[in-house]
Amino acid sequence: MKPALIAALIPTVMLGVAVQPAAGQVSGPPPIMTYEGDPGRAGDAASWRTPEFDRDAGLVSMGAEFAYAAGYSGTGMNIGVVDSGFFAGHVREHGSLDTDYAVGDRYYSVRAQGGRTGPTPGFYDPAFNDTHGTHVTGTIGASRDGVGETQPGGPEANMHGVAFNSNVYLGNTGKTDGVLYGLLPPEATAAQTPDDAYLSNVYRAVNSARTANGKPVRIITSSWGSQPKTENYNTYDTPPGSPAGFGLNTAWRLWSTPDGVVDANGSTTRWLNGAIKAARTGTVIQFTAGNSGYVDPSPRGAAPYFMPELEGSWYTTSGINPTVGRTFNPDGSVLVPGQQTFNQCGVAKWSCVTAPANNINSTTVSVVDGVPEPRYGSASGTSMAGPHSAAALALIMQRFPYMTNEQALYTMFTTGRQNNTISDAAGNAVPNPTRGQIVQVPDSRNGWGTVSLREAMNGPAQFLGRFAVDTQGRDDVWSNDISDVAIRARRQEDAAEAADWAATKAARGWTRGLPAGASDADRSDYAIGVRREQARKARAYEGSLTKRGAGTLFLTGNETWHGTSTVLDGKLSVVGSHASAVDVRGGTLGGSGTVVGSVNVGHGVLRPGLTAGEAAHLTGASGAAGNVLNIGGNATIGKQGRVAVTISGDRDYTSVRAAGNLRLDGELDLHVRGKLTPGTVFTIMRGSSIRGAFRALPENRVLKVGGYLFRASYKNGSMTLTVMHALGHNGT
Repeated sequence: MKPALIAALIPTVMLGVAVQPAAGQVSGPPPIMTYEGDPGRAGDAASWRTPEFDRDAGLVSMGAEFAYAAGYSGTGMNIGVVDSGFFAGHVREHGSLDTDYAVGDRYYSVRAQGGRTGPTPGFYDPAFNDTHGTHVTGTIGASRDGVGETQPGGPEANMHGVAFNSNVYLGNTGKTDGVLYGLLPPEATAAQTPDDAYLSNVYRAVNSARTANGKPVRIITSSWGSQPKTENYNTYDTPPGSPAGFGLNTAWRLWSTPDGVVDANGSTTRWLNGAIKAARTGTVIQFTAGNSGYVDPSPRGAAPYFMPELEGSWYTTSGINPTVGRTFNPDGSVLVPGQQTFNQCGVAKWSCVTAPANNINSTTVSVVDGVPEPRYGSASGTSMAGPHSAAALALIMQRFPYMTNEQALYTMFTTGRQNNTISDAAGNAVPNPTRGQIVQVPDSRNGWGTVSLREAMNGPAQFLGRFAVDTQGRDDVWSNDISDVAIRARRQEDAAEAADWAATKAARGWTRGLPAGASDADRSDYAIGVRREQARKARAYEGSLTKRGAGTLFLTGNETWHGTSTVLDGKLSVVGSHASAVDVRGGTLGGSGTVVGSVNVGHGVLRPGLTAGEAAHLTGASGAAGNVLNIGGNATIGKQGRVAVTISGDRDYTSVRAAGNLRLDGELDLHVRGKLTPGTVFTIMRGSSIRGAFRALPENRVLKVGGYLFRASYKNGSMTLTVMHALGHNGT
């Protein structure tokens, strides 16, 4: 296939076919654009499970249909890939409805050069590439076109990718999947030997790609390469009598060699540093865990363990076999995704997920009589898991465009679903008694479990420390129950690790730093220990939320994190139950749920209740308009604070009910509408006791609002307004 057939954007006007929303759905993202006759409908997950959907068993295992039903298919998202090229002959699979799938207008080549390698595009080249990159990129973004490419065996092989409307930007490894990514054996061939300097530049090029829509590449996924036989990740350090490269820590030392210094492979450049530099810009880097069945992932996947500053911008993906242990709900959705297989998450469990990896059907390329032809084929390995998780992350990023990359990643982590097995004390796989539930704390076999887009579409399920979100003018609903179970459990793990590190320093004479003449191995171990110690000291061991930016964030779940929630801008509306205290320093706190802790309005507004307009952003029973915000602790309104209430009728008004004390120093902002009966008493705020009064509104003060006279009172722990009478035409 000639390069002219690839993603050169040809301006063509076609009739768009929009998937129609199901009745009663609140308007959200623009309709997903797909082929005419697609049965997929907004709000109806089952309608997206077509034969084309089912031909990638990974889609249903991750609940991708729920993302599509919510309106998210990857539109506008730029996903970076480093692999063995993509075959541009899959025109329909690389195309979009805009060009009637006649042009590959969503797949882009990224050119790079360096080291021994000249300018190399991202296209598949049969001279030095294989089908691996074509398979990976199909899993990410192959179109939902209803037809697919024709091939021997028929169109029944047609499938679609996880993010089937996304844009894919690929940098070429210049090799096949047989290239080795670690310590090379002496007999390594040229095809097995990576060009480190070139590969490092590939990551830089993909990360800084000039995209067609002007938006950045936010994630780069890598499944390429094979583990050298010189490495074994079943132990952390090299066991006695084992080859020198055995042990995860030993293998990592290759990557800790500074650039400019000759490493064990004879190279002065570490290709991994290109990926590390990309991660330091905030781009999320995904590396697959490897296929040997070890208890730890490869060093590149485990990088956040050795360099914990990479947490939040780097993760690894282990595999599940979706045909073993998978169970379904009555509605056809998956309950238990499958069973973990291939390398486990191990030491990287805090930055590891699982995703479908066995018998995955995707796009391939076959050379027939010297000519590359588009095909479909099945493959297994974590190479298949990585693109599934990366494309799922892109859907989460699309769903929450105001989240940072790290926040989107942590949303994916904390909404993962538990697999069929866990490890016992000896490391053996045993049945998981809580399989199918949302992961609470990552484990060494499964990490955060299998990506579940069904839950991820509803927001984070845990805060892994401080979560400062800027909603950027958007109104949104987080309906998951949000806790901080994992980070509180990590406090215990970190305490044990800190004790071990102190003992190690004492035993090895490192309490005052490394001695002169320390070995390279000691220098590497010491650097790892220091980095991990610094990370522990910087870590916040309880979840907290800070609301920034315009727009309303509705919380409808049972929120049990322990840190204080802070409102700086916009509005935080508590519709469910919120266990921690809330500090309003700007913006508004509202809602019709319960804040179990205390509320302090130092500068901002306390506006109880949920209006009918706000209820339109919600679904289910929690979406009913409500008038009362309950507070389990004290309610304090500072001098720069306000309480805003609305009276719509004798029995229809918003109010605050606190179990603790009321302290009032701020202002009352009263809105009145509707007809009121003289003598009606409105309890605006109630607590166990009350101190102070609203500014310029002392006891028995009369105020005129909305055509009525009210008398204010602060007695028996309550602030009340009593209707005196309606105002006449002369205002008296």
